[in-house]
Amino acid sequence: MFVLKNAWSAMWRRWWRTLLIMIVALAVSFGSMIGLSVINAETKATGSEYDKLTPAVTFRPDRETITQVKGKGDAGKVDWTKYRLSWNQYSEYVQKSGIQLTNAYYGETTTVKLDKVKKTANASDGTGSLTGKLASDTFAITGFSDESASQDGLNGKYTIVSGKNLGYDENSVGQALISESLAKANNLKVGSTFTATNPSKTSTKQNLKVTGIYRNTAAVTEAKTGLDPENTIYTNYYTMTVLGLSTTDQASTSTNLDVAMILQSPSDYDTFVKAVRKAGLSSDYVISSTTLSDYDAKIAPLKSLAAKLKPGLIVFAVVGAALIVLLLALGMRGRTEEIGFLTAVGIGRGGIANQFALEAQIPLLVGWAIGVAAAAFSVGPVSNWLAAGANASIDAGMIWRMVWIGVGVLVATAVICFVRMAAMKTTTILGSRMEA
Repeated sequence: MFVLKNAWSAMWRRWWRTLLIMIVALAVSFGSMIGLSVINAETKATGSEYDKLTPAVTFRPDRETITQVKGKGDAGKVDWTKYRLSWNQYSEYVQKSGIQLTNAYYGETTTVKLDKVKKTANASDGTGSLTGKLASDTFAITGFSDESASQDGLNGKYTIVSGKNLGYDENSVGQALISESLAKANNLKVGSTFTATNPSKTSTKQNLKVTGIYRNTAAVTEAKTGLDPENTIYTNYYTMTVLGLSTTDQASTSTNLDVAMILQSPSDYDTFVKAVRKAGLSSDYVISSTTLSDYDAKIAPLKSLAAKLKPGLIVFAVVGAALIVLLLALGMRGRTEEIGFLTAVGIGRGGIANQFALEAQIPLLVGWAIGVAAAAFSVGPVSNWLAAGANASIDAGMIWRMVWIGVGVLVATAVICFVRMAAMKTTTILGSRMEA
């Protein structure tokens, strides 16, 4: 009790040192918790969470390269119909790969005539499009098998700016999405209707109702995707079937079929790519997965932040430790007379070392606890402020880790104090007693 009372009194006599130790401990524990949580989140994101993904894989012509190499820079000189794949070809590549799929979805693109609908002012002439050069009343139309297919189409993701998305069951025949630009050019709104006609069989018609108006979320061009992004109509498989636009021949390439094959895990992806190439898929096709690319883009800020924090945490810990040691040294400096007095009243070296340790350990413990608690409650907002979408969190294991690190710091503090006292020469202590 005597040692504790002396330590408490000494802490308040040297309040500035006590406060500095507490601040350093708080800063180190708070920063370490935030850093470790971000690194832990990055480890999960690139490990267990990544392994849970079921990649959707597509085969799409590298249109820009093909245009430059085979069209000599002119997309109109390329016969794009040669790059269409049939259902049979997709099936063959999958079978030869030896990889088991979990599912598949698709979009099928062809042309349709639209009554009293005009193209946007900056419409493409369709020279290098999937569907070829089109008449003024003829548009590209894509029928999707389901919602997943609609967000993984050739023009990429889109958002609905008015109305609602398509339905994909038999009751959704006649539903259509149009772009903002096309809606504006024709004064069309949600609920507007127009007539669609099969160009090859003009007696086959279907009224299409605008259920929604969409906006592409990425900058896309016909040169890259083969579709004029402003003048492409989106609908569902059942509408395509009613219009007679969906192919029923498994070997046919009359329409542009874009199939996304769903793999069981990311580990299957590289195997699948190599096997498909070996099976004969030309290098003119890009094999890609928007699932993986979107996920990589999503966690890129987290990976970048974690890469910076890993060496940063080491520097932070070293600087913090150095400051604590310096403050400990300052706390024991110039106290030879006090040590002599304590020795004179019967306090041994161990008791004196214990007092010096407590003077540092109490503010260390308080600051460390406050830092850990503050980090536990603020790690989410702080990590998201450091990197958008980091969404780091703290689990029980990390808290226990910080507890044991804190215990290690307290033990190290005690060891330093005991070593310092053990290193003091007896003559120095006796000298101070004689002077007293």
